[in-house]
Amino acid sequence: MLAIRTIHLLAMAVVLGGAVATWQFCRRSEVSAATALAVAAGYERAFWAAVGLLVVTGVGNLGSIAPHVPIAETEWGTVFVLKLLALVGFLAVSQVRTLAVHRLRLADSGSEGGRRMLRVSYGATAVWLAAIVVTAGVLAHG
Repeated sequence: MLAIRTIHLLAMAVVLGGAVATWQFCRRSEVSAATALAVAAGYERAFWAAVGLLVVTGVGNLGSIAPHVPIAETEWGTVFVLKLLALVGFLAVSQVRTLAVHRLRLADSGSEGGRRMLRVSYGATAVWLAAIVVTAGVLAHG
């Protein structure tokens, strides 16, 4: 069980830390838009691999406590449902972000408009993930 939780935490560190690092990298004026786009594409590959681990280990963690999961009418259950909804919404928006990065790469768009989209999307990714992490902390520790 400890190994599963450790993998879960490390995968979240890759997802959240990578989003923050990519956002910061895309904000640097001395970095070309083409380089920022290449970094973003690399993050997307790591992101989806880590998300796969998060889903698998999250389901495993939930399965281990399943008999003790409170119903949605409780405060814990309500927070849990909100976390799941935030996560599903996040994954949907992340697909759009990934497709936008792919489209920029296909168009060979190392433009400033593309760079601005990267800054905004990775900043939003980091903030949304931080909110999910805070919610997970509330669920785990009250």
